[in-house]
Amino acid sequence: MTTSIKASVLLGLTAPFFASALATPRTPPCKRATKLEWGPCNIETQGLPVTCAKLAVPLDYTDKSSNQTLELDLIKYPAQNGPSKGTILLNFGGPGQDGLNSMISYAPIQSAGTGNTLRFACFEPETLGATFAQGLPDASDVSPGRVWAEASILAKTCGETQKTNGGLVGMAFTVRDMIQIVDALGEDGLRYWGISGGTALGATVAAMFPDRVDKIILDGVMNSHEYYHSSGEPEMLSSSDATFEAFLEACFEEQEKCPLARQFDSAEALKEGLATFFEDLKYNPIPLYPPAPIPPFVIDYSILNQLVLSTLYRPGQYQNLSIALTGLLQGDGAPAVDIFLSPDAPSIPQEAEAILGIRCGDKIPRASSLVELDPIEEQFHETSKWFPGFGRGWYVYACAQWPFEAKERYEGDFHVKTKNPILFIGNTYDPITPLRSAQNMSSGFEGSVVLQHNGFGHLSLTQPSKCTNEIIQNFFDNGELPKPGTVCEPDLPLFANDPKV
Repeated sequence: MTTSIKASVLLGLTAPFFASALATPRTPPCKRATKLEWGPCNIETQGLPVTCAKLAVPLDYTDKSSNQTLELDLIKYPAQNGPSKGTILLNFGGPGQDGLNSMISYAPIQSAGTGNTLRFACFEPETLGATFAQGLPDASDVSPGRVWAEASILAKTCGETQKTNGGLVGMAFTVRDMIQIVDALGEDGLRYWGISGGTALGATVAAMFPDRVDKIILDGVMNSHEYYHSSGEPEMLSSSDATFEAFLEACFEEQEKCPLARQFDSAEALKEGLATFFEDLKYNPIPLYPPAPIPPFVIDYSILNQLVLSTLYRPGQYQNLSIALTGLLQGDGAPAVDIFLSPDAPSIPQEAEAILGIRCGDKIPRASSLVELDPIEEQFHETSKWFPGFGRGWYVYACAQWPFEAKERYEGDFHVKTKNPILFIGNTYDPITPLRSAQNMSSGFEGSVVLQHNGFGHLSLTQPSKCTNEIIQNFFDNGELPKPGTVCEPDLPLFANDPKV
């Protein structure tokens, strides 16, 4: 993606979302910054012209008598195409993604997170993999009970290790940190670009401080109503099946580049064959013996189901997904190992504990037994036939048993008139933040517009479009929204750059 936005892009790293260097709560009080002092960054910048600063903010916004502060780490990518017209705060989703280093990765893309400002960790890193529930609730008839029990251990452990700071991470405190950053910059309003989990933050800041909104873009939109008020978020899977099946259908249009299509006579036969294979994996997992240093392991239903859905995030990996699935159907796991389990394989960042700390503290519902979640379980099954367990995984069960709450939560209805309208962006085939969620959230924000990016993958950034880029640029430069109903096409179709195999 190439844009010419004339704005300095700032990553304001705050307690749950924006940060990446350990900051220690401290007393006595630190004088509030009236002007940020920018200087060199103490991270690898890959040659980008970024600068860094620190900002002291209240540790606990609900405790008016406390002088404790938290020091936020900020990183700035300056305007590259002329004088700056203001600062755009970025958030890279998760929630819980390392902000400073994510900024280095995303800056060339967005022209333009929790890292470590207030570290939420329940376990030592070396025990993380062994402690977290790995299976999906629909992997077998007895899986729900096992995942519930594992999630119970998880929630209790986090409650014990995070009993001091656990209530300090959440959307509302992050929103207040954002406003502190805007004030320290001395700017007239909030300019923000949030993606994925950062869209719930954007919706929350717009609802809590509607008069401070200058320009906000939310891309890959979560349903914030479900984020706060539902034990699970079934709407996030409402286009997962359509995305997967559209990928399978596209394979038949590009059979030379998509070997999966060559195994079946039609797209419908392919869908039926994969459904049978998925079900069989529940009872007949495949042992794999990859070359060292990767030890032997078993690929089962849970692993494959999550691998498929997570790969649908990235259209550039669709050919590799086809190759891996073809091998597995033929009893050969080597392609899957080579493509997805090699040290150099691309992956989606996994900040599992931060996700728990933020999401679970923000969620309002709780449950004392698995049976109380039956209604949400049914919703997941009604929403997705391919990936119902992905949405019902360990974090849903852990949040239901979470032992503490965020000290402040937004409990409004997201029906708000902001000072300036918001631009929402949703992909036609986004497997995890569907266009439907962008439309549902937009309906509550007066004057907002949804731009439909008619592409695949998680976020419009994953299948770039000159049309979408120009709308984003024009919005930030001039405040102009696209006409309602505008649809942008990607520059290239699926498999356009994939070699024939």
